[in-house]
This record gives sequence, C-alpha cells and structure tokens, in this order.
Amino acid sequence: MHSLVLYCKSYDKDVERAKTLLESVVKFNIDNIPFYISVPTKDMELFHSVLGTEGYTLVPDEDIDIKDEGWKGQQIIKSQFWKLGLCENYICIDSDCFFIKDFHSTDFMFDEDTPYTVCHEYKSFFEFMDKFPLNFDPYESFAKERLEIMNLFGRDGVIYDFGPGPTIWSAKVWKNLEEEYMIPNNLTFTDLISANGSEFTWYGEWLLHSQVIRLMPKGPLFKNYHYPHQYEFDKQHKYTTNIIAKRYLGLGLQSIYNFNL
Repeated sequence: MHSLVLYCKSYDKDVERAKTLLESVVKFNIDNIPFYISVPTKDMELFHSVLGTEGYTLVPDEDIDIKDEGWKGQQIIKSQFWKLGLCENYICIDSDCFFIKDFHSTDFMFDEDTPYTVCHEYKSFFEFMDKFPLNFDPYESFAKERLEIMNLFGRDGVIYDFGPGPTIWSAKVWKNLEEEYMIPNNLTFTDLISANGSEFTWYGEWLLHSQVIRLMPKGPLFKNYHYPHQYEFDKQHKYTTNIIAKRYLGLGLQSIYNFNL
C-alpha cells in the first residue's frame, strides 16, 4: 500500500483536460508519487487512446462505486477512492487542474504518517468578490453549506473551507466517518452527498469532530479561478504563471467556463 498517491476522477468530456493534468504530473512529479485516474468503464478506451498508458494507472469507476454520472456521482466516487486499499492518503485533484512547478511528497505530508489538511477561511477570495461583485453573494451559499454540517456535528465557531481542490485526504478519516457515524445511522456516502454535496466539508468537519488524525492545516494548494472575471483581472494585471508559482503548486480553471489554457 502506498503512503500517498494522486487521484483524479474524470470522464469523457474532460479527457483533454485530463491529458493536460497528466502532462504536468509527468513533468513536475519529482518524487514519482503514483497517479491514478478513474473513469466510467465505457470511457476507458477513450482515455487510453488520448492519454496513452504511461505515467498513470487507469481504474474503472465501477470498482469504487456504481453511480450515474453528474456532479453528485463524482463526489460520491471521490470520497470512496480509499476503499480500493491502494493508499493511506490521497491528493484528490480534478481534471481542470494542472501543476505549474516541481512538487514533492513533503508538499502534502507533514510527516510520514500525517497529511496536511486544506483548512482556511478563504478570505482572499471573498475579499476579491467584495471588490468585484457578481449579482449574488457567494459567501451566503458558502456559509449555508458548511453550517449545515457544522451543526450536524455540533461544532460552533469559525466557518472553515476545506477546499478548493486539490484536497489531501486520509483514508483513516473517511473510514472513521463511515464506521463511527454512517453505519450507526444507517447512512451511505450517497446519502451524505445527496444531503450536502460538499465532500471536502464532510471530510474536514469529521476530522475536527473525531480528531482521528492530527490536524496540520494548510492553505489552498492551487490558484483557483472560480469565475471568469477573476481570470481576466489577473491577465489584465499580468499576474503570470511564474508569479503564481511563488505561492501555489498549480492552477485550477473551472471547466464550465472553457478557459484558454
């Protein structure tokens, strides 16, 4: 069993983005952290034809869970990758992300046994949205989604974000959530995601509740562009990849907006 792996849940519409991600992993993965991609069985031939077979291991989604496609199905599968028994910890990364500089195991692991946990208040994002608002308040939905799970586990205080991706997850936390909360309450991962689709909040809040591993917080690993005007702002102000690489390992470009890579 590996101590740490990279994992991406993908599908046919993201195959070109997954190829860009794979190319960045091959280029910058200094410690040769194993890389797994899972897709529906029907998409495996496509991924092998576009990505080739080197630099990663392709796994059928059905080996993890059998769910229809759509964002909820993706979250359910992501939160159960650990059940394959391949690793103790995994970096869950989406197809619309890619690395921009060398990375090492120590970027994700505090020590041999303890992964970092993405845990912060995301103040920089909400500050930007205050300065350049859209026609809605993103903090309202952010807080509502997280308070639901906080209240469920009886936690008061600061509202944390345990994303955006990539996230670093311990199999111990997911397993403990299943054994100590889900099974006693006759719940499945499908039930959890159907009730609240923020899989990284389920993980983070259960970690705070259970303390099953030591919490070593870390800010976002990648510079994520959630909305086009964030991206255009940085382009206008010549906030280049070289500058971004001073503080981040990579970029996340929301696939729904078709950013030009």
